[in-house]
Amino acid sequence: MKKTLSVILSFVIIITSALPCLYAKAASYEDELRSKGFPDSYIQKLSQLHSKYPNWIFEPLITNLDWQYAVNSERNPHSDQLIQKCSLYDSSMYCSCNKCYVNGSYVVQEAGGWVSASENAVAYYMDPRNWLSEEYIFQFESTAYDGTQTKAGVEAILKGTWMYDSLITYCDTFGNVVLNDSSTKYSDLIMKAANDSGMSAYYLASKIKQENGGATASATAVNGKTSPFQGIYNYFNIGAYTGASDGLAWAAGFLKTNKKTNLYSGYDYTSNSPTGAATALSSGQYMTYISEVGNYYLVRLYSESTKGYSEGASGYILKSDVRTTYTGNTSSGYGRPWTSPVSAVYYGAKYISNSFKSQTSGYLQKFNVNPASSNMFSGEYMKNVAAASSEALTTYNGYKTANILGITKKFTIPVYINMPDDISVSNLAVTSVGDTSVTLGWGAVDGVTGYQLQRTENGQWIDCGTVAQPNAVISGLSSCMEYKFRVRAYIQNGAQIQSGAFSNEVSATTLPSQVSGVTASSGNTTVTLKWNSIPSASGYSIYIYKASTKKYKYYKDASGGATSSIKLTGLKPNTQYKFKVLAYNTVNGAKVKGLRSSAVTVKTKNNVVTLNSAKSSKSKRITVKWAKISGISGYEVMWSTSSKFKSNFLSVKVGSSKASTTLKTSQSKKSYYVRVRAYKKTKSKTTYYPWSKTIKVKVK
Repeated sequence: MKKTLSVILSFVIIITSALPCLYAKAASYEDELRSKGFPDSYIQKLSQLHSKYPNWIFEPLITNLDWQYAVNSERNPHSDQLIQKCSLYDSSMYCSCNKCYVNGSYVVQEAGGWVSASENAVAYYMDPRNWLSEEYIFQFESTAYDGTQTKAGVEAILKGTWMYDSLITYCDTFGNVVLNDSSTKYSDLIMKAANDSGMSAYYLASKIKQENGGATASATAVNGKTSPFQGIYNYFNIGAYTGASDGLAWAAGFLKTNKKTNLYSGYDYTSNSPTGAATALSSGQYMTYISEVGNYYLVRLYSESTKGYSEGASGYILKSDVRTTYTGNTSSGYGRPWTSPVSAVYYGAKYISNSFKSQTSGYLQKFNVNPASSNMFSGEYMKNVAAASSEALTTYNGYKTANILGITKKFTIPVYINMPDDISVSNLAVTSVGDTSVTLGWGAVDGVTGYQLQRTENGQWIDCGTVAQPNAVISGLSSCMEYKFRVRAYIQNGAQIQSGAFSNEVSATTLPSQVSGVTASSGNTTVTLKWNSIPSASGYSIYIYKASTKKYKYYKDASGGATSSIKLTGLKPNTQYKFKVLAYNTVNGAKVKGLRSSAVTVKTKNNVVTLNSAKSSKSKRITVKWAKISGISGYEVMWSTSSKFKSNFLSVKVGSSKASTTLKTSQSKKSYYVRVRAYKKTKSKTTYYPWSKTIKVKVK
């Protein structure tokens, strides 16, 4: 006993002595973050990420900027910070000043419903603490190229787009579909562009997917068919200040006449001189490149107005009469015009690298708060306030697919002065589920005005309104559907609103609706149930009432949501049954069951044989006749001197093809009683149906 106790005490000593080491390890990492300059409101989230991904490196970017000053500076002017008006956002995310909200409508700053973002929206997307999760932290990842990036990783990011695992096919400036070569894929192109520009291959792939990714190459900047820029490409949408066509004008190199000159309709390749009609052009006429021959360009004229770009005539123009400042492989040309995906991606990467040297993350390219930048709060890559977070999610999904999340990565995260309190929501959970509703609960956040709720629909987040308390019922859902939910806290002070980070996401599948319209019909040993189908269900479960327990017990399933009936066999004849039906949905291999239907009562048929006659025409003989019935194995005929067949009885079995038999009695001049019943035999049992009526006969 002493030895056992000694061992236990030793074990306890070892464990308790190890605990301070574990705590010290966690505390030491938090202290390390704190010593680097991270505020306490950053540390818990970064420490959690470090626990899961110990190879990730977090560095603060000490901006020394007052938080409110930084937000105000980013919003000057308001048109530089845009957000798409859609079901994802509530009105607090749109600017409602007298310039951005006019006559009851938000002013559209760019086609596609892009309006000015509110101060709340800009602050929400600028606040780094809202994005310190494994899905969104990649907006702080370094945009520099390193040797750990692979073609497989790029392919993982491109998955879901037409570029995934694809050779480069495109429309040239003449409208012909051409193959770049028989071996180079988009992932090869991006890897080369990354290596030569010094940009992260994963960043470039994510940027392209964010700007122009899709199942097909239909976007304006990459389809090669957009007038008047046929055959021009801009995969990064560089210069797309008010729309993708602006980016194509940029990618075309802004060719224009530098003097009065002529445009010729034809060209003589023998004499190397223009021919045909000559159209006089004034200085400053814009054009886009098609091809060149000798001393002439073949071009397509265009003009620009508030309505967009208009295509003009095509023809030949003397090269020396064209301004080419922004073309060629020069410091300002970047290989323009970009007449193929190869030039657009390769030179586009170089342009980004040279233009954003101090903006070394997706976050900084959207919010230029690096104190080392010469043009702080300007020179930003995009106006979409959500772009950096959206690209981060694309990168995360690519890394996850490629199984490279855990490799060494460096994240540089801005830190501001006088930041507001962190009001992140935690511990979101599903507390109950109905057929058209889900109830949620979460940890309360002190001092907040309320909570904003969102759910998914067709894969997209939509707003579900706000509540004041840390729980809510989300109603109006479809049955048998899986939804995701998230919540964030907000503080409202007059017109000012501060939104916190969204909580963890939770999923729930609504129950199937209660089955309705259940009816039943019966046979001798069968019951057919019918009901109104629920197509979104996985199937249905049938329950049968057991008189012995006075409860309904599971009986069997009918698979398929479109199923609306089932035939139950092997039941007893002439017996009353009660059934209920419920719909179920299969989620991760488990059944999610709906409510049981109302009960339906049905009685199986008795299948009684019709006994036609029982007569005696010979001594000690009775001839018995009955009406045949189908679906049985045979008949049993019984005779007795007792009317209740309690004694002195005999029986004989007759095949199902017979409808009569002759019985032999032991006595003559005696009254006998005769009856018949059908039976059905299976491998496991014999089922007997009820007896027919009884006939009394006096034997000769």
